Amino acid sequence: MAFRLQTRPVRVSLIVAAAALVSGGVAVALPRSAAAAPVPDGSSALNAAPSCWAIKQTRPSSASGLYWLQTPLLVTAQQFYCDMTTDGGGWVLVGRGRENWSFHNAGQGTPGQVRNTPAGTGAFAPAALPGATIDGLLNGGSVQALGDGVRLRRATNAGGTAWQEMRWKVSGAAGWSWTFDGGMPLSSTTFGSSTYQGGTTADVDRDGLFAPYNRVWTTATSAKGWKRGFAYGERVSGGSNSSTNHLWTAGGEGSPMPFTQVWIRPKVTDPDYGTMPAAGLPARPNRALVSGATSPTPWGVTGVVAGGSGETNLEVQGIATLGDTVYVGGFFQYVQKGASPAAGEKVQQSYLAAFDARTGEWKSGFRPVLNGGVLDIQAAGDKIIVAGDFASVNGVANTKGLAALDPATGAPVAAWKATLERGSNAPRARALDVQGEWLYVGGTFTHIAGGATLAKSKLWVGGAARVRVTDGTPDTTWNPFFDGPVFDVDASDRGDRVYFGGRFENMGKQKETRANNFTVVDATGAGRRIPGVEDQSWRPTAIREDGQYRQTVKEVGDRVWLGGSEHDLQVYDRDFTRRIGSNITRAGGDFQDMVVKDGIVWGASHGWDYNYIGASTYPDVYAGGGFTAVHRSHGLGAWDAQTGEYLTAFNPSFRSRTGSGIWALEFDRFGCLWFGGDMNRGSWSGTGYQWLGGFGRLCALDHTPPPVPARLRVASTGDDGVGLAWDGVPNDTTVRYEVLRDGRVIATDLRGWNFKDALRDGASHRYVVRSHDTSGNRSASTPVLVVP
Repeated sequence: MAFRLQTRPVRVSLIVAAAALVSGGVAVALPRSAAAAPVPDGSSALNAAPSCWAIKQTRPSSASGLYWLQTPLLVTAQQFYCDMTTDGGGWVLVGRGRENWSFHNAGQGTPGQVRNTPAGTGAFAPAALPGATIDGLLNGGSVQALGDGVRLRRATNAGGTAWQEMRWKVSGAAGWSWTFDGGMPLSSTTFGSSTYQGGTTADVDRDGLFAPYNRVWTTATSAKGWKRGFAYGERVSGGSNSSTNHLWTAGGEGSPMPFTQVWIRPKVTDPDYGTMPAAGLPARPNRALVSGATSPTPWGVTGVVAGGSGETNLEVQGIATLGDTVYVGGFFQYVQKGASPAAGEKVQQSYLAAFDARTGEWKSGFRPVLNGGVLDIQAAGDKIIVAGDFASVNGVANTKGLAALDPATGAPVAAWKATLERGSNAPRARALDVQGEWLYVGGTFTHIAGGATLAKSKLWVGGAARVRVTDGTPDTTWNPFFDGPVFDVDASDRGDRVYFGGRFENMGKQKETRANNFTVVDATGAGRRIPGVEDQSWRPTAIREDGQYRQTVKEVGDRVWLGGSEHDLQVYDRDFTRRIGSNITRAGGDFQDMVVKDGIVWGASHGWDYNYIGASTYPDVYAGGGFTAVHRSHGLGAWDAQTGEYLTAFNPSFRSRTGSGIWALEFDRFGCLWFGGDMNRGSWSGTGYQWLGGFGRLCALDHTPPPVPARLRVASTGDDGVGLAWDGVPNDTTVRYEVLRDGRVIATDLRGWNFKDALRDGASHRYVVRSHDTSGNRSASTPVLVVP
């Protein structure tokens, strides 16, 4: 029997054809006789169908139950529960439960719970498929395009013997979102045989005396103990918190939450797996996300000096890393070990402290003495530079608002001096960024001196300046001059421009240039505004001028990200000719800081509920063209830096003392994301929630593909099929293997280095093998092996 590697024909010798399979064993027992082409009836993984609907069309007598489904986007075959009777059948169950739905895109419970316990009292605890799995079932189709909408089947009595059929027709949605309580707009809702236009997934209220069940609302309320579900209105009674009642209430109040099943009916019948290129398939690593669960941080910072309050007087306002050290600045009063420190484990070290990036231990040798808060920190070679509203560091002159410190001790660097003034008021430096030979500074100050200019008259500036990284000398030829405070500054890596955001209206000493809270200035000239380069398509809806501001800005390649007032985060092309994406968070949610790593923008806010993707108006996110999706937001989110896609796989778990959220973000060299603000609780650790003192860290998930298998070959042929063998990774039990035939995965999670494909239909087929690990990373594949 001949075969081909890539496209070059090679004759297989009798020795190779008769060779035994490589040690490790065949992972799946296969019949000895030749097999015909598999029938996609869902009866097994090899016979997986593209949808429940497809099974029903080819086998109309199919009964409700478990079936194997597979699409190109679903990648591997998985089992699901199909309803083959209701309204022609072909429905797939994606979630079920009574009260306490999380409505998280990560899903809830396990897929096994969804499919194996679709109904009954054992199904009362909600279980829901991950949004990514449901998108795989849709195979690239949109939720809006589902002709039958989203089907809700709700119990209408305590015993679960009577049911209501509902249909939601979602408007504008592309991919799946479980965040029904966020209020996705609906084109229509059908209760039984009655259809109504409009409404949202948060609440459709059409009940009445003769239609008491015609309401569904999904939001959390105190009356329900903040539990979510698919509740009826006040006209429905009979609920209780009994473990057997299909209608749940917290304590006998009205509006019970019924046991509900959620179904969809994607009509995928003939998916295209494409043609694998001769060289094989590329690697499919996970996105370079950090875990949503906090890693232990034994030490933290606590207390606020002088009992200050408000968003600008939080424990942590700035974070930077240098080598193995994390520097934390803010308005904290103490460094503290754990929630219940022993003697000597709560030490007064106000405003600025250092911690070991590996262990989280406090570095007690770093002991600067400041008399005011730290708002930003910047690593700069062999020193760290701090900005704030302090008058001095260690009592050293010419360190007002800005100072360079020894990274080991915190003592001011003798060869570096810069100082700020603001008339009779205290100056405040709030933002720093280093680019090339310059340190850019933004804040609220009117004069600056430093380095070689200390003995001269101070330079008159307007909240912005740049000084030499080497000694703090200001650039007297570069002076953008703003008429209000600067909140953030980002100097382009290209060295040609600098972005400023804040609460200012004009530039220039005579206010000759309009700035509108954000502007882009040249870095190579005198610091003048670059005409036409600004966020021209964003118009804040706040009437009050002081309600409009830009708080964080970041250039990433040919994209510019902006966040600030009205809870918005938007991304533009570098020349601001088009807006690529927009987000509005609520309730709460002004964006406060950003950091970029591995093509992902991490944005911090005090938004704890929802992110409305595509929205550009606040507070009415339905105006201005509305939005395309709503997902959960919990103080920190991740976005694709180029496309603006919101990465829903990231789901953080932590809490903030006052709800002010995260004001500082920084990655360390080990891939952990440090975040700071007024954080006081981390993730659940098995026995309790982790304690956080002002800051925490989220460490990187595995996103490295395993090694690529080699030498895919035919090891045997015969009436029982073709035996494939390859060279895998020796002595590594974490690596598994997948076999793809004609672009479709036909075997996965193989431990051995061989596989027998029983298909013998007389046709030519293309095979590749790739490895995968327990984290879901997939390697590149072998080159294509063509077996005629």
